Amino acid sequence: MVRVPTYATYMNLMNGTLANKAQFDLYNYQSITGLKSPTYSGYGMSANSIVSLEASLTVTKNFMETNDILNIELKTMNTSIDAVSKAIADFKSSLTSFSGMDLDKITPDYTGGEISFTSNNDVYNGKTLTIDGTQYTFRTAEPAGGWGANDIDISGLTPGSDTYGADVMAALEAKLPANDEFKFDGNKFTFPLYTVDGASSVLNADGVTTGEPHEMSDEQAQVLQQLQNLAFTTMQVLTDSLNTSANGKYLFGGGVSINPPVNFPFTTLEQFQQYYDGVNVKYPGNSSANLSTREVDGSQTGDITLELDADGGNKATITAANAGAFLTPVIKGGEKTTGDLSFNAADNTIKATEYGAFNTLSAGDTLVIGGNDAGANAKSYIIKSVSADGKTVTVEESTPIAADMTIADGGDAQFSTSFPVGSVINLDGFGNNVAPQAQVTGVSPDGTELYITVDPNRFPANGAAVTVPGSGKWSISSESYYQGGQLASEKRISENQSVTMDITAGDPAFEQLFRALGEIAQGNLVNLQNPADMTGSEKIDAQSALDRVEEALTLIKNGTFNGAAVTNSKNPDLYTVQAKLNANTVVLKNTLDNQTLVKTNLESNVSSLKNVDKTEAAVKALLAQANLSASYSVLQVAMGTSLLNYLK
Repeated sequence: MVRVPTYATYMNLMNGTLANKAQFDLYNYQSITGLKSPTYSGYGMSANSIVSLEASLTVTKNFMETNDILNIELKTMNTSIDAVSKAIADFKSSLTSFSGMDLDKITPDYTGGEISFTSNNDVYNGKTLTIDGTQYTFRTAEPAGGWGANDIDISGLTPGSDTYGADVMAALEAKLPANDEFKFDGNKFTFPLYTVDGASSVLNADGVTTGEPHEMSDEQAQVLQQLQNLAFTTMQVLTDSLNTSANGKYLFGGGVSINPPVNFPFTTLEQFQQYYDGVNVKYPGNSSANLSTREVDGSQTGDITLELDADGGNKATITAANAGAFLTPVIKGGEKTTGDLSFNAADNTIKATEYGAFNTLSAGDTLVIGGNDAGANAKSYIIKSVSADGKTVTVEESTPIAADMTIADGGDAQFSTSFPVGSVINLDGFGNNVAPQAQVTGVSPDGTELYITVDPNRFPANGAAVTVPGSGKWSISSESYYQGGQLASEKRISENQSVTMDITAGDPAFEQLFRALGEIAQGNLVNLQNPADMTGSEKIDAQSALDRVEEALTLIKNGTFNGAAVTNSKNPDLYTVQAKLNANTVVLKNTLDNQTLVKTNLESNVSSLKNVDKTEAAVKALLAQANLSASYSVLQVAMGTSLLNYLK
């Protein structure tokens, strides 16, 4: 007998149907997606493990994403350093070949560099010889006015003897002041070029011969031109390589991503040599000068005076009205800043008792010490080195410590810096008659005078000084080739590992290479000036080309591999730079490989907890569908049964 269903019956049937529908929907979802459940609650006891594993997977994927970006940066930096290394190797090869030439023979020789007394007859009496500006006269008898300080007495010698010429030469040697550069060998006198005046009458006497004058040949000139062109183009290669960018930032900029880190404004060798003429303005000879960025104007100096020095050469002085105008105070003596200060004249050192007292100073800096307590040591110095602990400063022998002394707790000593010796300064706003650049040679102890070398044809002459009002729109500035920062960043590549990115275009490795190339590319590598056209006390140094080549080779050697000669500086050579990049690359690759394995393992574990067999789920879905159809049929029959139908 069929009963009329009650409300409770309807609800039971409905709930059963809905349960069947939910079962069908779940199996249908599993068969389509391969997942056990659309929500974590459907995973039961596995839900907590799944959430934990997925969190670890997300962290790993995030690290892998940032590591892929870092990997691109490291590969780009490695490519840049490879380009630098190759360019430097090519240049070094050419420079080494050039150094094999007889470099003192490519500097024009207007005097011969040697004199021989080839006659044993009386041909030297009354003849003059001017050496380093002092005129000497050979005499066989005392003159009427008595023997002069620069007369060479040869009265006791015997003309006609086999050794007379050599004896006269020996008398000359005895008269000249000691000079290791003067070489005497029998009757021959060899001297540095241009120390002997070509107008000396002895040079035109019979029985006196001079060495063969020489000048640069066309072949030598061509080799020199090629070398300087190569030096300049290599500087451009360094600039382009170190200005490399990736992922929207300059990789060698030390955290400064807006501007290229290397400022090299020259497009031709001629422009470069016009700026660094090699005579009045030379390429900076130390790192401090090469990396110097300073500026002063009228607000600091007051009125300034420009004037060439009295020697008639290229030396000049810029004088400021305000005391300390060219100084920047950096360290104040004190119990906590320096502790006791000890000056040692024998070692040329200044020692503090406080660690890190001199950490703000660098080799090549111009250091000016002031204060009454410093006594005779209150003057200007050039720093030779700063100890790793920052407690000791050693100064150059050219600026020696004046006296041994100790200042308790630093006293009133004030340490200041100025434009480093050798730094090139730009003279802006002074008009066309003033050279646009000059080179610093020193600063006065009170900081009011800046000593420079400058093109003497474009600077106020001695005795005709020009005063420029401090209110004018002018400036005196030096600019480092490096325009970046010093930020060292630590890149986290995993939860327990990181790599340090601290390579910048201003590191010693690159600075030394720029300096080596600048030494060769600058003007007048071989000085072609005629001494007769020169004024002042400056002499042409025949060794300058050789000295510059040797200095460049030394800088290249130290800049590529210094063999741990420098241990307290960051990134001292290309070897260290490449080793760091390679080490970071290896660590990053290993980490990425490990993270790939971890990612695969985590994905596998998550999959094993979340996924189902789609085929099995499809079969279950078909069975659930059949059950659902049956439930719908039963529900439909039950819903269609009423009292009226029952009575029928």
